[in-house]
Amino acid sequence: MGSMNQEMVLLDLQFLREENMKETLHRMEQESGFYLNLKYFNEKILAGDLDECEKYLNGFTKMNENRSSMKMFFEMRKQKHFEVVVRLCS
Repeated sequence: MGSMNQEMVLLDLQFLREENMKETLHRMEQESGFYLNLKYFNEKILAGDLDECEKYLNGFTKMNENRSSMKMFFEMRKQKHFEVVVRLCS
């Protein structure tokens, strides 16, 4: 992505943030792969929305891209599995 395009993306992200267009903002962050919003990602993890976390993270890295990515995806899937086991045993 050229520097002019990067500047436009940053301006668009800033506008969406200022206008409180959260869903559109996070979708653009994800699709552009330009800005990982750790606050949003952390909120989704704490809320237990692991499917959204995985989908969001996929906009920035793929599972087999490197060891860190593999570890993040593994931990999310391990937690999903744990939650299913707990539900079934309850």
